[in-house]
Amino acid sequence: MQLNIDNPNRNICRSYNKRHGNLTIETSIREEKGSIDLNQPINLIQQNRNIENNNHKNLETTTSTSSAEVLSNANSTTHKQVKNKLLLNSINIDKTTNLLRGQKLSINSKTQNLSKLMIGMEWDIKFNGSSEFDLDTSIFMVDGNNNTSEENFIFYGNPISKNEGVVINKDYNTSLKKAFDKVLQLNLNVIPNNIEKLAITATIYEADIRNQNFAQVSNAYLKLIDTETKNEILRYNFNNGLKSETAVVVAEIYRYKNEWKINPIGSGFNGGLEALCNNYGIDIE
Repeated sequence: MQLNIDNPNRNICRSYNKRHGNLTIETSIREEKGSIDLNQPINLIQQNRNIENNNHKNLETTTSTSSAEVLSNANSTTHKQVKNKLLLNSINIDKTTNLLRGQKLSINSKTQNLSKLMIGMEWDIKFNGSSEFDLDTSIFMVDGNNNTSEENFIFYGNPISKNEGVVINKDYNTSLKKAFDKVLQLNLNVIPNNIEKLAITATIYEADIRNQNFAQVSNAYLKLIDTETKNEILRYNFNNGLKSETAVVVAEIYRYKNEWKINPIGSGFNGGLEALCNNYGIDIE
C-alpha cells in the first residue's frame, strides 16, 4: 500500500520518497516564486502575479488588503487563513471546558452524541519569510500494542478511515470547517474495537527546508464540537512551551472502560512526520 502525502495544491519541482516500513511517504520540494496566499480566490492570485510582472496597473481589489500590500510584505508576512467569524460565533461556548496539559476529561460525561463530533483546530502564524507556512494535521489510530497500521494512519493523502470513524476536512455538512484552519470529523461509535486511542497531531510541512518551527505559531487551539447542537465541548491551547519543534502530539482520545476520554498532551518533536511515525509504531527503514 502506498500513501501519497503530497498535497495536490502544491507546485512540485522535485520529489523524494521516505520509507516507513511498508509505507512509502512521498514528500516534495516546491519551487518558490514569491509569496502567494493559496487561500485567496484564484482571480486575486492571478492579479498578484500580474502586478509582479508589471503587466497591469489597474486591477480590481477583491479583499480589504490590496494586492500591492501583499507583494510588498512578502518578506515579512503574517500567514493567516481567513476564517468565517459568523460561523465561529454560531458555536455555543457557554458550557465549554478549558483543559490544561495532562488534565484528562471524559467525553461521555459532556455529551452522549459520540457519532457526530468535530475537532476544529486554529492558530495564528507569524513567519518572517517568503515561503508559505503549511500546518498539516493527521491522526494515528493506535492499537493496544502502541502500533499503527498503514490503513489507520489518517492524513490528507489517506483522509478517510475504515467505517468513516475519522475523516479529515469534513464537518457533517455543517459548514463549520470554514471557521477553522483544519477540521477532523469523528464518529467514535464506529471506531474498531482493536483501536485503543486516536492521536491527533500537527506537523509543519518542509519545516527544515523553510526554517520554520512552532515558535512561530501562537494561539493554537484544539476544540471539540458537537455538530448537532453546535455546542463546544472543550478546548485546549496546545502551543504553550513549544519552540524549535516541527511536530506536536496535540491530544489523544482514548478508551477507558466503557467510555472515551481525552488527554491534552502538547508534546513537541523535532523531525516532523518521521518522528511521529516512530512514536506511534510505524517502522522506519
